[in-house]
Formats: sequence, structure tokens, C-alpha cells
Amino acid sequence: MKKILLLLIFPLLSNSQVVVDSVNKTIYLNEVHEINLSKSSLKDKADRWVAKAFNNSNQVTRINNDDNILAKGSFEVGADYGLVYSKRKLEYTLDLQFKEGRFKIEINNLILSGSMVSNELSLYFMSFSEYDTFFRKSLEVYDESMRKKILKRINKNGGVEKNFEVAHNFGTEITSQIVQELERINSSLLSYMKSEEDKDEW
Repeated sequence: MKKILLLLIFPLLSNSQVVVDSVNKTIYLNEVHEINLSKSSLKDKADRWVAKAFNNSNQVTRINNDDNILAKGSFEVGADYGLVYSKRKLEYTLDLQFKEGRFKIEINNLILSGSMVSNELSLYFMSFSEYDTFFRKSLEVYDESMRKKILKRINKNGGVEKNFEVAHNFGTEITSQIVQELERINSSLLSYMKSEEDKDEW
């Protein structure tokens, strides 16, 4: 419970626009920026920022019209997962919407890739009872003999309680990295949108 409460108040302590929502078990950013530019100028500048920020903007962009840019991006996070350092790619959706004199940025739908642990961030916000239910349900894909072997190995290494502790420690470490990266993306876009028209570099 203490860990969940810490996650809830984390944005308040850091003055972050990133929301770490332990109730709904998710992390996201949602902010409106006011800039004295026309809607079309904001859209044009955002197009150029996306082209610079992503290696191949044509591949990651899902929607691109006068009102909206919807793109898929990713970045790496990493922390100790028990005795092993686990580096994971985190995929996200970037949603930019434009109106006269302002634009909205949303970053959501965060999903971890990799095979070591669940790719749902919700795993790291679970209470022990929720984690225990999740863990036992995950064993249902195996036959009875394999389930017994897995449980025997888990119990030998400290039981489900130890697994829960390891998962939450990992979640705490990567949460701060996620918050920092979402803030960096937001700040990078805002700085570019406020900057003077970029000139060709020689």
C-alpha cells in the first residue's frame, strides 16, 4: 500500500504534467499549450518536429490531417529485475491536436515489450492479492505437471511474495524513467513550437 500511495503523489512532488495513476494502473501525459500562432502554423511546426524526433516519421505516423497528428513512438527503460538487469522497450501513442493559438499533447497507451515479465504496466501497480491472482492465472496455460514444477521453483526462491517484491521494485525504478522521458518529449515539442522558424543548417 505504501508503494501505491507514493506513486499517487509522485507527480505532485515533482510538479510534473505526467500523471502516474495508481487507481487505473496507468501513466500518461495530457497538456494544452497556448502559443500565439495560427492553427495551420502550429500544425506545420509539429510536422517538422515529428520528422526530427522520429527516425522514420512516415512509418510511425498513423493519422496526419489539419486537426491531428497521431504517431507511435518508443524508448528504452531498464532496472534490476531480481538478479538480472532487464532493459525494456516502452511503446507509446503520441496524439497532437491543433486549434487557433493552442495545441494539445497527449502521450498514452504505454506498453512494455520483452519476454521477461508482463508487458502491461498495470502489473507494477497491483496489490499483493491482485498480483497473486494474476500470477496463478498465468500458470493456467501450462499442464498440471509444469505448474507444479514452476510453483516448486518459485517457493524455493522465496515464494510469490518475493516475486511481488521484485516486480514492484522494478516498477518503481522504471516509473521515474518513464516520467522523465514523457516530460522530455513534452518539453522538446514545446520548445520547438515556441522557437523562431528553423533555418536550413549548413
